[in-house]
Amino acid sequence: MKVSRNRFVITATLALLTLLALPKPASPQGLTSLFATAHGQGTLTVGQEVFKVSNVVVKLKEDGTGEITLVTDLQLFVTCTWSAPKNLSEGIDLKLTAGATSAQGSGKLFLRPDGKAITSLSIEGSSNTKRKIQLKFVAD
Repeated sequence: MKVSRNRFVITATLALLTLLALPKPASPQGLTSLFATAHGQGTLTVGQEVFKVSNVVVKLKEDGTGEITLVTDLQLFVTCTWSAPKNLSEGIDLKLTAGATSAQGSGKLFLRPDGKAITSLSIEGSSNTKRKIQLKFVAD
């Protein structure tokens, strides 16, 4: 009886030490870059003009810069900087820096739970001609 109790204690101790020595699994890293496209419905308002937006392409780079392409009757390109919170359900913050419209403003990009597909995109700002710019887009 004494031998089996000692074996149990030694075996349990070795098992516990082995579990403590194993490396911890890598915790999920924050978003470092993204390339995503989405088909859906949205509107882009520039001053008094309203455009229907059917597709959005978002490219966020590791250096914190990004490019947004809006497909309407035309294609509009906007550059931005971005920052992602630890919890992506809060949305990715965008700050417009330039583009075809020379827009200044900010926006939010929301992703699906997988973190790879666009759910919605909203932007508010103004152009260099002081026209108000607003985008509301929801993916299918």
